[in-house]
Amino acid sequence: MQAAPRRVKTIYSVIASPQRLEILRILNIKGPLTYSALKTLAGFKSKKESGKFAYHLRKLVKQLLIQLNRQERKYTVTNLGRLVLNLTRQIEEQSLVESGKLYVRTSHQTMEEFNANKILQSLVKEAGMPVELAQKITSETESRLYKFQTQYLTAPLIREIVNALLVEHSMEEYRHKLTRLGMPIYDVTQLLGKAGDDGGNVETLFQQTGRQVFSEYLLLEQLPRDVADAHLSGDIHIANAGSWALTPDTVFVDLLSVRSAGLNPRGRIVNSPMIPSPESAERALNIVLDLTSMLSREVSDEITFRNFLQYIGPFCKSRGKRELEYVLLRFFETVSASIAGAQLPSISIELNQYRRDEVGSDVMEKTLDAALGAYRSYVEETPRPDVRLLLAKPNRVDETRTLKDAAAIIFNGGRVAFFSSDQRRSFLGLNGNVLSQESQADNVSFLHGLSLNLPRLAYDSNQDETYFRAKLALLIGVASDALSTRRRLVERSLKRGLLPSLAGGSDAVTSDTMPLIMNMVGIEEALASLIRDPTTGSRNELALKIVDTADQVARDKSTRIDRLGVSMLDLDGAARLAGLDSEKYGKANLQPLQKGGYTQSPRLQLADLENTERTDYMTKLSSGLHGGMSVTLDGSAEEVRGIYNLILNATPKLPYFKVDRTISVCKNCGAKLPQNATRCRRCKSVASIQYSTAV
Repeated sequence: MQAAPRRVKTIYSVIASPQRLEILRILNIKGPLTYSALKTLAGFKSKKESGKFAYHLRKLVKQLLIQLNRQERKYTVTNLGRLVLNLTRQIEEQSLVESGKLYVRTSHQTMEEFNANKILQSLVKEAGMPVELAQKITSETESRLYKFQTQYLTAPLIREIVNALLVEHSMEEYRHKLTRLGMPIYDVTQLLGKAGDDGGNVETLFQQTGRQVFSEYLLLEQLPRDVADAHLSGDIHIANAGSWALTPDTVFVDLLSVRSAGLNPRGRIVNSPMIPSPESAERALNIVLDLTSMLSREVSDEITFRNFLQYIGPFCKSRGKRELEYVLLRFFETVSASIAGAQLPSISIELNQYRRDEVGSDVMEKTLDAALGAYRSYVEETPRPDVRLLLAKPNRVDETRTLKDAAAIIFNGGRVAFFSSDQRRSFLGLNGNVLSQESQADNVSFLHGLSLNLPRLAYDSNQDETYFRAKLALLIGVASDALSTRRRLVERSLKRGLLPSLAGGSDAVTSDTMPLIMNMVGIEEALASLIRDPTTGSRNELALKIVDTADQVARDKSTRIDRLGVSMLDLDGAARLAGLDSEKYGKANLQPLQKGGYTQSPRLQLADLENTERTDYMTKLSSGLHGGMSVTLDGSAEEVRGIYNLILNATPKLPYFKVDRTISVCKNCGAKLPQNATRCRRCKSVASIQYSTAV
């Protein structure tokens, strides 16, 4: 019992030296250090001080506060040393508190005496407040702080009090500039618990928390007030708000422009290799993989690689179909792995063999067959494939082999969209030909993450279609201002070097033109509110009028720099807008809603394809939406033949379409489940997840 007090007394005598206490703190912060590194960091730099340093080190080692790892020749702090440091810090803090002064635990993890001047400087520098007004707010804040019965203050608490005072004095503009951005502790805890269940990983956590900060920053600081208010109230919806001001949504890359030049990052992306013009299929595919890696961090929604078959065709003349399938399967697997787990854009590969090229038609057909075969194998071995195909519709509907292959792929869970060979489309349905031909670029970035709430306009129009279209024109004005602001913000990211690939880091992508596309949500619900006449003809006629009005207003507001277009695509936001309208108008006053909220792109059954009036209406609607329109077909058929008949009927009638088939996947072993199955045949698990082949 006598030994313990003596040991404690000895330890106190050892840490009574400021030099020894500093050595302990350095090891606690820096981790294991060599003798020479620790000596330098502790401030013993001259040879004359070597003896003093060795003396202090021996004292700490003798009392087991630090120890030497003889294999690594490095010193580390022991558990006893950490305990001593914690007690020392608590003693220091308590002594400061009991001194009668105010102290602040700062965000830099230090304890400092309260200084009201720092509040004044923050108000002037961060909020741009006049000095006299800042002095008044500082004085009032200081008065409130001294009334608190607390052991210590924190920097966030002081900021909260300042912000509360600014709100009390109706100074919300200053308050917005001073507010802290981030997430509540509860939200972070929930995110940690759910990320893994949703297929995410640690990188997903970092992305989601970062996006939350930039989403708040966008609404509080970067957007005009009327635009931010329109989003918050539900007149419009801004998708991907966390990256909205930083990156474009979709990028089209024409691989033919890459084939002759290769990949040259020009030193702006120092860890990316410079690859000359490819001389083999493997080398050509490696360039696409490198482009995917570079661009996936600079794009939000989708990267579309165009003219894929023409790009690799010249290298496939002497290759057998099976050999090509193997090479392409490895390519699909590697692309998929590069975007797995994190919130990265989807990758779409365009297969268009009907363009004249130096390669013969037999080589193109072989390459197409190999690509479809490889993609089918990729789909069968991947629980939820994230690589998508854009398949040019055959010129003649009697060329059925390609469509049969596509039907089998979709039936097994593959994601395939069909488009006319003279078009440029993304899997989302975005129209890449929205620019005029004279300004058309091979590689274009699109900004389209903004949706217009048409049902909201219809509810407020009291069945007056003229008033509805006038309100629509005004809302498009707000949307065009928002998208113009976004273009300037993204250009700022380019100039700051935040998007090196898009800013000229490669010949493959240019950013000279960035078309601005606004999306219309809920046209079916809007029509139901505006017209009580159930006849299809009158509703179709009004729909075409609405589309024509929107397109004309967008064209009138377009400039040489801001090229505006209107679309009808399946974007994020339909559920949010429907929820806000439900709160505002009451569920009983809304039209019956779909599962995902308001309708977006048109959805057709097989019977609709046999209705000439219906398909003609779809063609007219699509031609009026210069930003793009996605038509989705119901793919719930129980056999591959049903999917094939659906595609065969749609091919000559629709300029662009996808097939929506719900695929269930066992959450335990990854096997795809038959429709309506409740248990996995392979592992007997009842846990499953679902995805759609149309998104």
